[in-house]
Amino acid sequence: MKRHLLSLTAASTLSLAVVSAASAAPVSSADLSGRSICWDNGSASSYGAGGAYSNSMSGHGTWSMTGGGVHIHTDRYDYVASVQKLPDGTFHAVVPVAGINATGKYCK
Repeated sequence: MKRHLLSLTAASTLSLAVVSAASAAPVSSADLSGRSICWDNGSASSYGAGGAYSNSMSGHGTWSMTGGGVHIHTDRYDYVASVQKLPDGTFHAVVPVAGINATGKYCK
C-alpha cells in the first residue's frame, strides 16, 4: 500500500502543478452525497446520502463535511481529505498524512 501511495504521489505531483487553485472550489456536500467518484489510482469512493462511505482501498465507514474538508472514517483509516471540484467537473483530492494526491470524476 505504501509503495502504491508513493507512486501515486509522484505521478500526481506533476498534475497538481497544472491545476490552478484559483479555478477550483472546495467540494460541497451536494457534490458528493449519493454519488461515487472513480479516482485515477484505481479506487472508487461512494458517498452515501446518509453519511455512509465505501472505498475499494480504504474500506467502509462514514463521511462528513468539516471546516478542513471531507472527514473520512473507515475501519482502516481516519483522515480529512482536502477535495476540490474543478471547472471541468473533475475532482482533486489531497490527504497529506497518507501521501494521497488523486484526481477523479463521477463514476458512470
